[in-house]
Parts: sequence; C-alpha cells; structure tokens
Amino acid sequence: TATFDGLGHVITGLAINRSATNYVGLFGYIDTGSVVRNVGLSGGSVVGNSRVGQLAGVVNGTVSGSHATGSVSGIDYIGGLAGKNFGTIINSYATGSVSGQSVIGGLAGLNQGGTVSGAYATGNVTASDANSQVGGLVGYLNGGTIANSYAAGSVSGQSSIGGLVGLNQGGTVSGAYATGNVT
Repeated sequence: TATFDGLGHVITGLAINRSATNYVGLFGYIDTGSVVRNVGLSGGSVVGNSRVGQLAGVVNGTVSGSHATGSVSGIDYIGGLAGKNFGTIINSYATGSVSGQSVIGGLAGLNQGGTVSGAYATGNVTASDANSQVGGLVGYLNGGTIANSYAAGSVSGQSSIGGLVGLNQGGTVSGAYATGNVT
C-alpha cells in the first residue's frame, strides 16, 4: 500500500510456481493509492491459478515505467504484466508468452474500469477454454480505457479473440493497434 521505486533495476530469472494459488506475481496485489514504478523483470516464468501476472496478480493502484519479459501461465485472469487491472498501467510493457484457459491478455487479462496508456505487449497469447476472452493486449476490457498502446504477438483461442482486445464491454479504445496473427 506504499510506493515501490525500482530505480531502473531489473530482476533476472524470477521463477514462481504456485499453480494452486491466486494473486501470483512479484506483487500479489498492488492496492489503491500504491505505486510500483521503474522496475523490470527479465526472463523467468510465473505459474499460478487465477489473477496471475509476472509483475502483479492484481493492480488497483498505479504501475508506471515497468516491464516484464518472462512467460506467464495459469487458469484465468492471466496477463504478461498483470492478471487484473482496476488501476492505472502507464508506459509499461510485457514481451513474454501468456497462456491459460480464459480472460488472457498479453499485458493484462482483465482491465475493469482501469486505464492502460502508453503500453504494449509482444508475446504470444493462447487461451484454451471455449469461452476464452483472449487479446494481444487485454483479454477482457470491462469499462475503462486503453490509449496509445499496441500488441504485436499472435493470439489464439476459441471465442472472443482479438489482436488487441478479446471482448470489449463499455470500454474506450483510442490511438491503439495490433499487428499479430489471430486464430
């Protein structure tokens, strides 16, 4: 619930394997009013159950100037940087592969009422569930905003699949694009 400033440092090879656990990442939950900034995660892998991201399981505060390049996998609400975003993710990126069953995104699995700005994701994103909601940047945009962001990885799933966003319900997207293959 405070401020964590990584001062530009990079953590290499972070490995978390907690397949039966929710809220998995370097930070399990970044709460309202808290800030995580200027930290990088290089390589490694993060495995969890639900609400899983390499940097954070859930962002309810602010993440800025941060990145993650390792792989992330789990069941649902899985993202390369954050599993769920209710807060703000700005000037940050994820480049690792992301996989799970449903609500899977290259940057964030779910963006609910939050803001994603100046962000990108380039890793391949794969969802296996029949109701997948999978996107190159965000799997499920439920309200909130995506601005000045892009996705470049390939995306595959069974339903609600998009190069940028898998399912958009009431969200706003501006100045954003996707270039990856969608299957």
